[in-house]
Amino acid sequence: MNDINLDSKLLSNLKYFCMFIGYPYSGHSLIGSIIDAHPNTAISHELHVGKLLKRGYPKERIFSMILLNSFKFALEGRTWNNYSYLIPGEWNGRYTTLRVIGDKKGGGSSKVFTNKPEILDSIGTSLGLPIKYIHVMRNPFDMISTFFKKTQNPKTDNIRIAVDKFIKRIERTSELKKTIDPLDWHDVYHEQFLSFPNESITTLFSFLGLGVPDGFIENCKKVIYPSPHKSRFDVTWNEADIIFVSQALAPFVHFSSYSYHS
Repeated sequence: MNDINLDSKLLSNLKYFCMFIGYPYSGHSLIGSIIDAHPNTAISHELHVGKLLKRGYPKERIFSMILLNSFKFALEGRTWNNYSYLIPGEWNGRYTTLRVIGDKKGGGSSKVFTNKPEILDSIGTSLGLPIKYIHVMRNPFDMISTFFKKTQNPKTDNIRIAVDKFIKRIERTSELKKTIDPLDWHDVYHEQFLSFPNESITTLFSFLGLGVPDGFIENCKKVIYPSPHKSRFDVTWNEADIIFVSQALAPFVHFSSYSYHS
């Protein structure tokens, strides 16, 4: 069973479709889970709506797949990479009146939209809703290090392979951003989100046209780490690669303030 039957009334109050854009290991899972925990939202996890659109799936089936994915992932504790993102006391996988629906698949969405720009151009029409894009970032040395550990052998492989792939992802996302109305694009800095959850969650929900329920942020804080894991120190970086990454990222304003030592 990959989808559920929809009652047209269920979707009649929808206001936005929420699409994640960006990179793996950036903190997307936390943000997606926090949005999904709101009583007026449903966010699927790794469903890959971009790929479904590429295959020509109708919006009704995509929406039903999102709702089922959100519900099933909540039943599994919203566990990803051995960590549960389930927000205690909130509406994980459930909802009252749906106003926002979406999918958490940042890197995959960016790739599809780059390779098939016509999908990006027509996504609002295909889904019948205005699209709100969420772009999550964190220290690139941490993202690259985790990507390196997950996709290569740190004992034998060269980290520059992971670096080159990640730089291309950043270039791709930067080009996509130029095509999207700034009012429909929301940047989230992972480190700032962890340090200032009250302001960050309030701003995030405002972007999606949602209020913050009483006690919601306090419940979110129960699963939010007080500080990010600095995975850059889990692998070996030489000075030449550190300089290479710093220079490659300098033109990208959102990443230029990050450094290996920050």
